[in-house]
Amino acid sequence: MDINHLEKVTINNSGQWLLVRGKNASAPLIIHIQAGPGLPIIPEANKMQKLLRLEDDYIVAYWDQRACGKSYHKNIDPATINFSQLADDIIACTKYLLEKYKKEKAIIVGYSIGATIGLMAASKESTLFSHLFLVGVDIDIPMANKHSLEFAMVKAKEKNSDKLLKQTVDLCKASIPNAQQFQKRARLLTDLGGILTGYSYNRLLIETIINILLCKGYNLNDILKTTKGMEFCQNALLPELGALNLFDKIKTIGVPVHFIQGKHDGVAPYQIAFKYYEYIQAENKTFTCFENSAHFPQYEEPEKFAKLLKETI
Repeated sequence: MDINHLEKVTINNSGQWLLVRGKNASAPLIIHIQAGPGLPIIPEANKMQKLLRLEDDYIVAYWDQRACGKSYHKNIDPATINFSQLADDIIACTKYLLEKYKKEKAIIVGYSIGATIGLMAASKESTLFSHLFLVGVDIDIPMANKHSLEFAMVKAKEKNSDKLLKQTVDLCKASIPNAQQFQKRARLLTDLGGILTGYSYNRLLIETIINILLCKGYNLNDILKTTKGMEFCQNALLPELGALNLFDKIKTIGVPVHFIQGKHDGVAPYQIAFKYYEYIQAENKTFTCFENSAHFPQYEEPEKFAKLLKETI
């Protein structure tokens, strides 16, 4: 591979790690914006490359954002973990990569909350981006939380599991004020197929750990940093995340925007995504449903996912 470069870059006074790969230096630039809050994407690079093969046709950047994965540091101010700062980080990171690789514009592929922040960045500086791909985008969190509980109740009854049903009932009674409660909900939704259909939380956790262990850019210390960074980012962002409603924030976008939505998503509801797709004003917009996927269609239907990106670009 002609380009295979891991480096630490200062982005808005914060040290953050970038992994950039590609076979052709003249190819367009794709920047992946991770899910989360707090989930790093550099350890996913090998898996994504194997499934999607985007590096064959593009320069592809995997970025551990502020306080995520290798970019976590104990001295980071939690007040800097907010939507405005994270969107500014995307803008600064994009400018750095555009200059380094001599490109005019970048393609953003954002996942879950990464899609949300990518959209926010593009609404601030649309001239930096040629396409926005929003995968399982978080739009209206109060409504999404309600959907998640309804989804969990239906799936727990379908499985006829007293244990899962009790966990769902307990979850309905509680708010999501901190990382511990947020991760408890994530575990339940994963076990019920709302993250990856057919996956349990333990299977997903084991695969994530394996991806980290096999990542040449990570060491044992980075595993600890990943765990701390995830909890840190979630505790810092959850108060703002809990009130998020893009209907009140972004009505128009000056970049072609493409919604990619799993039909069985237990976190970011299909219905809300399509409603927002109809609501947002853009000169060029598309909506593609992945019938056999939940929250991460790039892993469940990778051939369709890669083909969509390449044909759209």
